[in-house]
Amino acid sequence: MLARGETLVALAREPVLGVHAAPGTERAYMGLDAANPWGQPLRLLVIRDANDEDGDIWLRIQLPIWPNGQVGWVAASDVRLAEADERVVVDLSERRLVRIREGKPVARLEVAIGSAVTPTPPGRYFVWAKVPTDRPSGPYGSFILGLSGFSESIEPWTEWPGQPRLAIHGTDDPTHAGQAVSKGCVRVLNSLLRSLRGVPMGTPVDIQP
Repeated sequence: MLARGETLVALAREPVLGVHAAPGTERAYMGLDAANPWGQPLRLLVIRDANDEDGDIWLRIQLPIWPNGQVGWVAASDVRLAEADERVVVDLSERRLVRIREGKPVARLEVAIGSAVTPTPPGRYFVWAKVPTDRPSGPYGSFILGLSGFSESIEPWTEWPGQPRLAIHGTDDPTHAGQAVSKGCVRVLNSLLRSLRGVPMGTPVDIQP
């Protein structure tokens, strides 16, 4: 099902998607809400496919739950598939974000990253939410691209009010550009965020060391 070089995302057909421990298992070990808290349908990254003993197709997907690295299997019949033709790459050493569409860069932005105490964790994530804010001067700027991953240096519920989800979000402070100053999120100047507002849900976000 997955062609070489192709990235697919899965959209649940029902409000709750059954996630299984292995292809063909009878019972799901968890039910994943098909939409985020803002009602936006999730597009889940497909890692690979496999057939069960009956020949039915199953998909291994990346789960947007804490801690990082959670995966599970879903029946292909329970989802609709779409191709992801965009990708976002964040280079932590260069403090640079590149938006790529159909293999070609369409935006290059200087960004702020996590501090030495609360570093931005490398890995492959995907866009989990797209949230405009009404406080451009607030801590998240004018727009938030919520990601599927979480900080690995902040203790949830004790050092943070909930699970410390990663995001690419705005800032109105130009002195942050190119600096390691955040709690783990990637910060972009509000004036540059317009180039990221059209990034689709489910777009892979590769954060590189």
